[in-house]
Amino acid sequence: MSRFFAPLVIFLGLILSSGATHMCLSSDLCVPRENCREEEAFFDFRSTIECSDAEVCCEKSNVIGMISPPQHPLDRLLGTSNPNGLDGSTQVHDDQSKPNQFPWVMALFVKDSYLGGGSLITPGLVLTAAHILVELSPNDIMVRAGEWDLSSSENLSPPMDRQVIKILNHEAFNYSSAANNLALLFLDSPFELGANIQTIRLPIPDKTFDRRICTVAGWGMRSSADVDVQPIQQKVDLPVVESPKCQRQLRLTRLGSNYQLPASLMCAGGEEGRDVCFLFGGSALFCSQDGDPNRYEQAGIVSFGVGCGQPNVPTTFTHVSKFREWINPHLKQVLSVPGNTLPAMT
Repeated sequence: MSRFFAPLVIFLGLILSSGATHMCLSSDLCVPRENCREEEAFFDFRSTIECSDAEVCCEKSNVIGMISPPQHPLDRLLGTSNPNGLDGSTQVHDDQSKPNQFPWVMALFVKDSYLGGGSLITPGLVLTAAHILVELSPNDIMVRAGEWDLSSSENLSPPMDRQVIKILNHEAFNYSSAANNLALLFLDSPFELGANIQTIRLPIPDKTFDRRICTVAGWGMRSSADVDVQPIQQKVDLPVVESPKCQRQLRLTRLGSNYQLPASLMCAGGEEGRDVCFLFGGSALFCSQDGDPNRYEQAGIVSFGVGCGQPNVPTTFTHVSKFREWINPHLKQVLSVPGNTLPAMT
């Protein structure tokens, strides 16, 4: 067996030195380059590994505290959508998701009232926005996975509920500017993964998504004229706007000519009639991975907008890739709970 792999190892070494996207042996760890250090103890592991230019493979012998590969048989579905939904007989409009099309989308409730959105990043941990949690305690919040129609209990795959036991807001969150607007919700028990409930991939640190067309899915009001939350899960595709352009556009709004877009925010949208409106706060902005239109990673978290669906007025999102170093240590806290697995990085 070792003779068979020898030429392959040499070939892979040549690819590694070329700087191009490369494949790694399944016994290696494909991680961000800055994480391939002996002092680093938290890694992503994939049995089939493809490294980007920003990643490198670490030999097992150089890794201290290596975490065993996830054993859950559904890990292969991580970040994978159900493009046709799980109920092909259900008719939907263009602005609606198909049933369980995006299985990482979470619905947050306070006393049976819809609060906002979130994303499942490991079975016992939800990523959301800090601004929707102000003045709330963990006991106030229930998280629902596998939901699609808030008005119906007749779902093909019944949703599951979990109680929040801990809220962790980013310590530098600023409500006025929306800087560092993210929070983690620790659940009383992990969700059971399946076709209708799955985790979303997280991006490598500092990855950008400029000019990509990405998607937001959740529940909310699609215009300022709406008075009730739309019960069917909504979706909208939005172009990601470069930060300098977004700041220029937002300075033309009531925010004023001196507005400074925080470095922790990114922008998307600004197309008339197609934008994220009220009560989508905390929902994920997710983008398809290169070469696979049905597999996604989370780029942002809905933060705030000025107006709704106005041309040249983008919505702001917390830039998730800027917070990998903040998220990773807290992920360790839930890995000891049966059913939790590592979120993969692209």
